[in-house]
Amino acid sequence: MRLGNIIIGKPKIGLALGSGSARGWAHIGVIKALEEYNIEVDVIAGTSAGGVVGAFCAADAIPILEESLKNFRSLKDTIAHLDLGIGSGGIITGKRWWKKFLETYLPVRNFSELKKPFGVVAVDLVTMQEVHIIKGELMPAIRSTIAVPGFFSPFEYKNYKFVDGGILNPVPIDLTRKLGAEVVIAVDLNARPETIIPSSMREIFLRSIEIMQHRINYDNKIFAKPDIVIEPDLDEVEFLDYHKHQIAIAEGYRATMEKMDEILKIVKAKIKKLPSKKYYLHKPIQSIEY
Repeated sequence: MRLGNIIIGKPKIGLALGSGSARGWAHIGVIKALEEYNIEVDVIAGTSAGGVVGAFCAADAIPILEESLKNFRSLKDTIAHLDLGIGSGGIITGKRWWKKFLETYLPVRNFSELKKPFGVVAVDLVTMQEVHIIKGELMPAIRSTIAVPGFFSPFEYKNYKFVDGGILNPVPIDLTRKLGAEVVIAVDLNARPETIIPSSMREIFLRSIEIMQHRINYDNKIFAKPDIVIEPDLDEVEFLDYHKHQIAIAEGYRATMEKMDEILKIVKAKIKKLPSKKYYLHKPIQSIEY
């Protein structure tokens, strides 16, 4: 029962899954730890890699996702899922990844087929605004949220040109609340910056993105106020280290277990006071349906 901003009884639990490329497999470990303690997630929102894992979670298909990761045994296997796209706005077009991974393993095609409310964040290069996608076709929505600028080509739809939602909202706490979550568990994959000094052009580019996301996440945690923040230590998992999925999953599980007493205290509380809407970030956001 809800009285104003007070919840009496079991609150709706939401997962805000953050961006992080290959580090995104850590989200699987988070989900497994919550399941082990019978903590039922009611809504899910994801950005970039969080959007991929979130879609499988909302489809009740995490075991299928885990099985698919057996195909990533080395960097060579990751590259086999990618296709060069010079002149497309990115190094990779994303068509092969869509066919070999998404269409092969994700068992649903539309948001309406999912078992739980789910949404992803993308950014439109035309309007320079954050876009929330919570309805319609699922595959193009996921493709939109993973379009890392300069790497995956932008995904074009009507008058939109979408890139990775991590540019403006690396951990979508606000979208999770928008979908109905009353308790938000946020997973920040980039909270612990690498200590290696970047030197190559690639390292400098990736570190620059991490710096930007780190600052945005810092502000989001103040204004959007998640109830729990899980921060896996993924220093040894780099951008394309999809073959290190076991390391990432194990660290996601460990980081969640580290916070489990705190999580249980919040989700099992008889009375929960929700944050006032005045704490939410006021920013231009569009919603679309594919």
